[in-house]
Amino acid sequence: MYNRFIFFLALLAVCGAGCRKTDYTTVNEPAYIRVFNCLDYKITVDNKDAPQPFLTFLVDPELDAEGIPVKAAITGDFLDKRLAWSRPYPDAGNTAVFQTEYPGTAKVLAGPILNGYDLSSWAQISSGKHRVMFFSRPLSTVPFFDLEKDWRRYKLIDTILDLQAQEVYTIHVLEQEAINKTPGIYVRNETFVKQPISDSLVYVNFYNLSSKGFFRYGKIDPENRANAYNLKIRDTMNVYATLVKYSSTGEISKIPGFTGNLMGSMIRSQEPVVQPYYSFPLFPDTSSNRIFAGKANQVFTFLLPGYSPLSNPFWQLEESGGLFTELNIGPQRPAFAFSITADMNTGMVVTGRSGKYSNRSFATVNTIEYINGKFFLTTIQRKYEPPVY
Repeated sequence: MYNRFIFFLALLAVCGAGCRKTDYTTVNEPAYIRVFNCLDYKITVDNKDAPQPFLTFLVDPELDAEGIPVKAAITGDFLDKRLAWSRPYPDAGNTAVFQTEYPGTAKVLAGPILNGYDLSSWAQISSGKHRVMFFSRPLSTVPFFDLEKDWRRYKLIDTILDLQAQEVYTIHVLEQEAINKTPGIYVRNETFVKQPISDSLVYVNFYNLSSKGFFRYGKIDPENRANAYNLKIRDTMNVYATLVKYSSTGEISKIPGFTGNLMGSMIRSQEPVVQPYYSFPLFPDTSSNRIFAGKANQVFTFLLPGYSPLSNPFWQLEESGGLFTELNIGPQRPAFAFSITADMNTGMVVTGRSGKYSNRSFATVNTIEYINGKFFLTTIQRKYEPPVY
């Protein structure tokens, strides 16, 4: 697995636009889109009439007289629930039919290296106005336009998007409010490609995109987690960062100077406004050789304003009532409420063969999103020197 990871990093560094960018028609004045299905309810006896949260994404569809789509300029089919970690490179070796994002493994013209950022997990699309529709579809491997007509009529979203050239868009299908679970579309025009960012810092911003009223009315599905506590949080939380390293013998220690550092606030909102980026050093450990960052985790503590890691009364409680939770990112899975298992070296740092080094670490830009009782991480890597053999 690790070798395949390194292979993809090296290949991306050489070809720039990822493994999908081969011989396709050029898109003039493109915009770049990445689409996630964030609908996460389960069909049960209580909601058996709800549409299946398994989607098809259509751009500029052609409809028949009954309003049923018969073809589209772009089709993102089999759009399943997103993964907890959206990696910084496309998994071109994946042949699964079900997709955890668009473009995912679809053979489309991927985004290029833009201002030093690898957009190979975004798809190119012509700029301008497009009609965008999302349909609920059956859980099957039958392509959308091969389904019987009656299965192609479950429209969830129908909207017009005006996409600007050279702009980068993250698109979510979200639950807008918790009681009726009305689906909606969220389109964020990302700014990381325009911001001055240091190569020596790792950047991260935070969003609570939960549905309105989720804390009060939403239900949590623990999915057989060993720790099913502190999965709900209040609509306004402060975020603190702690950096943890592992010795060669597996001993865990916090890195001095990076324990419980305040990063900012996370406020529940579905307004598509880019939140501020916060940062920590790529090499926070002074004993590092500043080439390889080593094995590490990042821990983010979320506390109601008025509390801090030094005055946190919730450590010994099983459930804080939304006042406290923690997210751990990295190769280890200690007993946190939330853990996202990332690669074997670090969670938010890309390490691979580069130049003359077999292990060289690079900073990334990251987005952490809390949506209806779950955390999601999206990591974007930057262009780096290809390996020299």
